[in-house]
Amino acid sequence: MGDSERLGLYARYEGYALVTGAARGIGRAFAEQLAADGFDVLLVDREGEETIALAEELSSAHRIDARALICDLAEPGLADKAQRWADGFEIGLLVNNAGISLLDPFFDISLDAHLKTLDLNCRAPLVLTHIIGKAMAARGRGGIVIVSSASALSGSPYFCHYAATKGYGLNLACGLWSELRGSGVDALAVCPGMTDTKPVRDQSLDVDLPFYIPINGPEPVARGALRALGKQPALIPMRADRISAGVMTKLLPRAWTLSIMKRSIAKMRGS
Repeated sequence: MGDSERLGLYARYEGYALVTGAARGIGRAFAEQLAADGFDVLLVDREGEETIALAEELSSAHRIDARALICDLAEPGLADKAQRWADGFEIGLLVNNAGISLLDPFFDISLDAHLKTLDLNCRAPLVLTHIIGKAMAARGRGGIVIVSSASALSGSPYFCHYAATKGYGLNLACGLWSELRGSGVDALAVCPGMTDTKPVRDQSLDVDLPFYIPINGPEPVARGALRALGKQPALIPMRADRISAGVMTKLLPRAWTLSIMKRSIAKMRGS
């Protein structure tokens, strides 16, 4: 029996788990572990073929109802879709994972790209959390996970806007954790460090990393988050990342931290 099969979250929340950005990386890891735990799953992603294939795979492997909801969360009309999902399914667990991370100097990224990042990283979690979370609160049962980032803890050069948007998710989840305590609805922000995902590989961020920036697989990130849900407001899932974050955010002045990060990221960019 795998670790994900012993989570026991289905008994706590029941119903469907909705995972955004489900086709790849951390989202896929969440979907696989939740399906193994007994949830029916709603897989939200704009990658049609991959999402449909994953739904078929999970249905076959775990004998659950896995549905592919092909959707670009940054496009208009999300609130109407989210309301239909909330009305059509009893969603017991929501994982806000979909996001955009653009690595470049702030002014080299177009304003349109920044606005799309804002829509996907902030607006979409807000809409989904408000509409689906409100239904959870009415039932007195549910779980909400927002995938933030370790970069949200201090900001980041060359990831300026991404880190800012991830700070939004971190603070939204932490505030909800406190506000909803005792209601039966749990909230958690998960703040992974560098994770082996397609965007990281596409931008070659996994090459020539400094020793203090480990790269982790998506599976332990998802597993750590699911184990922590209901126990604490936020989680940095990997021990090495927790040590690094502690040094960078608590022991060093922020200016030093940002200078170190700037040199490290510039090296990764080859500049």
